[in-house]
Amino acid sequence: MLPEALSRYGYTRYTEWLQDLPDRGEIAFARLLPPAPPGLEAGYEGAFAGVLEALGLVPFRHQKEALDRVEGGENLVLSFSTAAGKSLVFQAPVLKAALEGGTSLLLFPTKALAHDQLRRLRAMGKALGVEGVFPYDGDTPAEVRRRARETGLVLLTNPDMLHFGLLPRHPDWADFLARLRYLVLDELHVYRGVFGTHTALILRRLLRLVAHYGGQLQVIAASATIQNPKEHAERLTGLPFAEVRGEVRRAEREVVVLKPKALDARGEKRRSPLLEGALLARALAEAGLRGLVFANARKSAELIARYANHPGVRPYRAGYTARERRRLEEALKEGRIPVLVATSALELGVDIGELDAVVMVGYPGSLSAFWQRAGRAGRGTRRALVVFIPREDPLDEYFLAHPDLLLKTPPERAVADPENPVLCPLHLHAAARELPLRREEVLCPEALAELKEKDGRYYTPRHNPHRALFLRGLGTSFTLKDPTGRVLGYLDERQAYWEAHPGAVYLHQGESYRVRNLDLLKREVVLLPALEEYYTEPRVERDLEVLSGEEVRPGVYVGRVHLREKVVGYAKKRFYTGSVLEEVPLEMPEVSFLTEAVWFHPPEVLPAPLVPGAIHALEHALIGLLPLFVLAERQDIGGISYPHYPYPLFSGQGATVFIYDGYPGGVGYARAAARVFPRWLRAAYELLKTCPCEEGCPRCILSPKCGNGNQYLDKKAALSLATQMALLL
Repeated sequence: MLPEALSRYGYTRYTEWLQDLPDRGEIAFARLLPPAPPGLEAGYEGAFAGVLEALGLVPFRHQKEALDRVEGGENLVLSFSTAAGKSLVFQAPVLKAALEGGTSLLLFPTKALAHDQLRRLRAMGKALGVEGVFPYDGDTPAEVRRRARETGLVLLTNPDMLHFGLLPRHPDWADFLARLRYLVLDELHVYRGVFGTHTALILRRLLRLVAHYGGQLQVIAASATIQNPKEHAERLTGLPFAEVRGEVRRAEREVVVLKPKALDARGEKRRSPLLEGALLARALAEAGLRGLVFANARKSAELIARYANHPGVRPYRAGYTARERRRLEEALKEGRIPVLVATSALELGVDIGELDAVVMVGYPGSLSAFWQRAGRAGRGTRRALVVFIPREDPLDEYFLAHPDLLLKTPPERAVADPENPVLCPLHLHAAARELPLRREEVLCPEALAELKEKDGRYYTPRHNPHRALFLRGLGTSFTLKDPTGRVLGYLDERQAYWEAHPGAVYLHQGESYRVRNLDLLKREVVLLPALEEYYTEPRVERDLEVLSGEEVRPGVYVGRVHLREKVVGYAKKRFYTGSVLEEVPLEMPEVSFLTEAVWFHPPEVLPAPLVPGAIHALEHALIGLLPLFVLAERQDIGGISYPHYPYPLFSGQGATVFIYDGYPGGVGYARAAARVFPRWLRAAYELLKTCPCEEGCPRCILSPKCGNGNQYLDKKAALSLATQMALLL
């Protein structure tokens, strides 16, 4: 059943409506997914039956199984489909514990998700006579924080606040920790990569303090679909877990791949996918349909909303103030704003009501994220629409050529590394400041030399080690302000240098601002309203030195490297067309850190003049396709290629291509890439061979992240090189 807004015009499928739109791209693939069968309610007489009965709730069979496991004392990870009722499995135990005077700590990756759950738990608590449900995050007033410490039974927070606010002040929370019955980890799949590594180390510090105060807790974790939920939960916490999977009723969904409109007879040039998404967003709003349009970057979300030019289409992303985000969430839920253009900030389970459509402008980097986003629509009984608009990007082009793989490929594995050689020592100092360490508690014993030992315990010489850690991004955050001093948002150090450098055009809620000043001492960026008809794109120089390495397969190496990068200029690019208006030189501070890389030395099969363009183009193709094999965000990986590697280690071996983890210490992407190198290289070869362009295009070798503006690329030479390498595998 379609929404009444379409069915009253005689439409029986969304594809019929799409085909009638006057200016649209090509429907390259369409598939109707049948509804998921309804979940079966189950008779339940266990420990939490009284709570459920008082709330008028009857669990489904998979929820009953999960509650039985919790009652049995097991740590549990729930791998349920979107909207399958994960929350009830931790809500009932948490509320029962509160009725008995026990405490619970609920961890969410975002403030929006925590505040959404706060509303639900408080409503449930009111029905049961439970008080003491508190938020505890950066937006919580000091008086509310004090009451939470003194009377809180249920605390909803995030890893950042746990690290900066609770663990360093654990004596103030001694009573709460001593009575802690449940630790809830919602959206477990988000805790991967760098953020997951930080979270794993924070959780181990928390569990250590709970044991110190005599607490005995259970962990209940909930995850979207990933390949390894049990293993991932155990890696994050160091505890054993049981796993329960489950599905519930889901409406029919039409999955459509919408290829941007061709701009030439051969179809080599396409309309901007951002403009394609904007036109569809406007069409949804004009048709009275409620939807989310997902973009993969903040600037893309702002541009799509700007291009849509409709009062019913608004941008939503991280970096907005809490008040702005709450206002937009409520407006979407109530239908006052029918369409939001969002980044991954709305990918998670915030309650925004029943949506008719989800549009993804660009592949989100993983199948797990693809289906998480798709699952935001079709939660009721009406048929829903899921549209994927491929960008001019190697991975998007791969799925455009093989759309069935979107439906058939299993989800990826989540990766987090609590033994990360850079992050683990930093958390070691924080743990030692919280409570002196015993040797057996240390995950990275090589860092013990940094501590002071006394009577078999280890102490940190650092006064405030917690402040040396940045959980999200690189370096201290910068505050964005308008000329009146009003806070508009926040960026980490790397984002500030890339997006808010002097002369940059910064987009916020669809409006253009020009950077007036970037103050490195105050960590502050002042923005002026602007009317420029262009946006800006940074130019970046990078350099990489190998510190150590090992050959993991013939000709393929993995090791520690020192990365240096600097923004050296920016390009002014016209809205809609992306044409370059001007290149402006710039001098910004250097960012440098240690990380991990995978690298290889291509065979010497090309004339020397062709080598630079060949290896640079192959590097771009490999980076674009890596998320197909490793659960890595595109922005978390980078690459450098050298015709002649200049540093002592591995110098003299000819050309060298590096793909590196884009965060300090590395998070395992490079090592995972080395394990799948033959399949990864063959995918790059196939992409270069099948892309119809002559000289290279954004669908195969041009990259928006290229620091030198995609100069010195040779697609034909890259294909010759990939062909020879594939024959040697």
